[in-house]
Amino acid sequence: MTTGTATAGRHRPSNLIPPGGIRATQCGGNTVGAALREASPREDGYRHLDTPALIGRLKELGANTYIYGIWDSPTDWDDLRLEFAPAAAEAGIDVWIYLVPPSETDRAGGRASRPYVMDYLAWSRACAELSLEHPNVKAWGIDDFEFNQDTFTTEYVAHMRKISRDINPELAFYLCTYYHAATNAEFLAKYGPHLDLVLYPFLDGHNLNTQVAGSVGQCLDDIRAAVAPHDLDVVLLVYTGRFLDAWYEPTDDYSAAAVRTGLEYARDGRIAGVTAYGLQLDDAPTISSHNKAMYGNGRLSFLVPPISTEEGAYAEAAQIVRVDPDAARYELSFWHNDVFSSKFGTPGKHLKQVLIDDEVVWSEDVAVPYGFPLWQQCSTLHGPLDVTSRLRGKSSAKLAFRLYEYRGGGEVFPVDTGFDHIETIGFTVDNPGFESRAGWTLTRSHGVPLVAIDLIVPDQPRRTFAAVAAEYHAAAERLASKG
Repeated sequence: MTTGTATAGRHRPSNLIPPGGIRATQCGGNTVGAALREASPREDGYRHLDTPALIGRLKELGANTYIYGIWDSPTDWDDLRLEFAPAAAEAGIDVWIYLVPPSETDRAGGRASRPYVMDYLAWSRACAELSLEHPNVKAWGIDDFEFNQDTFTTEYVAHMRKISRDINPELAFYLCTYYHAATNAEFLAKYGPHLDLVLYPFLDGHNLNTQVAGSVGQCLDDIRAAVAPHDLDVVLLVYTGRFLDAWYEPTDDYSAAAVRTGLEYARDGRIAGVTAYGLQLDDAPTISSHNKAMYGNGRLSFLVPPISTEEGAYAEAAQIVRVDPDAARYELSFWHNDVFSSKFGTPGKHLKQVLIDDEVVWSEDVAVPYGFPLWQQCSTLHGPLDVTSRLRGKSSAKLAFRLYEYRGGGEVFPVDTGFDHIETIGFTVDNPGFESRAGWTLTRSHGVPLVAIDLIVPDQPRRTFAAVAAEYHAAAERLASKG
């Protein structure tokens, strides 16, 4: 273990964490291309896992561990024990088993961890017996643990752990838990005595996004401090593919930065390693619906995740524009849209604003009664803005687009606001269609709202795979250079 002081009486599995930490990947809930299946069904009517292809991609990635999800197909368990586990052992790859809780189980024959479904005592026994047969099966765990505590009572989890430890005390047990539970003393006191590791999905702390990678270190420090009294290790989960609750897909730069920080912590022994969740392995192109631009491949995006915000918080994109002092008039046209659920939101919370030299020249409520979920030009009835009085006599000015939190507090109102296709008369804007990340300075006053130039590239999955692979291989090379 890498954190804390050993809990009295705890057996610490040996050889669980390889030198330098685990470098893993995994599929997950409705991720795209994160598991590779055979092109045609077998005689049983199912498309089984393509073990040779998956092993090949893991080696290309530089992974030393695969977190094997049992959820998508009834054949997952047999594919693991009969094909993947022995092939992974031959390739020098460890396996961690990943089961789903009741909240992710379809009782009517759909997705579930089969064959034992929600009999986690049976799973304890089966995983432990498999780990004796294939010693590269090093750990097993359960997703979204904190949302299923009615099932996973302290007594039930203790029973699960006793079954597996009696069969193989070297098999580790982990759970997946988010920041709010991973830093909660009561939750950790309840389950800590029965765990070896915490799998922590990074989402910028409480800010629930896959855009901001700079807070990885602080989040890991917070969780390490919380789990230290229980002598638990931490594995950082970085969303490198689709996460259903994040409206903005992770980029290759984001994925590389988050993974890099995690690997640095693993190299220093502060955490157990990193897993790239949902990393696309199938070489398919970017999903077309990810492009939310009006035209082209880029737009300006302001995002409020499903969390509370602070009154007066804002995010802004700004630049200094060039003004023609001889122009007869000055006009600004732009297009904008808002995407949010009808379950949330009342007027008076999120305001879209345009500012010239830090003075508001246009404002509209995200939840205006006459708003439509489609691209609109400026205000629906007013059209383009005459900004002559703001620019007359100037040779330059600051133009800014902003999402402003007029009302903060406990109301949750997630929204994705886009701007695109700026047109002007009498002054010049650089990168008016947001087709690159140049020309605009992006700032935030608080953690949220978030601001980004949402630029879609056709081969984003391949770029992200290459970015994570570069970090994994660099970590392996640093380890090898130390002998």
